[in-house]
Amino acid sequence: MSDLQTKLGGGLNKIQDSFQQGKQKLQTVQEMSQFKKEIQDISESRSSLILRLGEEAYRKIRTGELQDSKLREFTADIAKLDSQIYQAQKALDSLNQKGATKTCSNCGGTIDREDKFCGFCGQKQETPASSNDQTELISCPACEEQIPANGSFCPCCGSRLAL
Repeated sequence: MSDLQTKLGGGLNKIQDSFQQGKQKLQTVQEMSQFKKEIQDISESRSSLILRLGEEAYRKIRTGELQDSKLREFTADIAKLDSQIYQAQKALDSLNQKGATKTCSNCGGTIDREDKFCGFCGQKQETPASSNDQTELISCPACEEQIPANGSFCPCCGSRLAL
């Protein structure tokens, strides 16, 4: 019997050792996970600061406060992208205006903004003159976008215009 007890005792010790090793591995994995999470959080904060640094440097280069030929090349590429974004936004705004509706002053029916006559009652609709048609345009010295001459800043690149 003592031989059986010895074997059982040894088996139980092996099970306990395996259980302890599994527990230690689990703790190690949890600690590793915490460090990975900490690294990820710190990396995200770092990336956010680098982005803010880049935005500020970009602004200073565009306004002439910072002079560096290599950074100027990056700025020129970004300015082209800014112009493309601005043009796409203008096109989107134009499409939104086309799809906009208004109410007929005679019958209250819903009509499109560009309709000259109401589709419900036939009443002629007055179309207000577009303010953009009467505004003198100039080229922005920084990005060459056509902008209103009376503006203080370019709506495309944000550069201050000489007054």
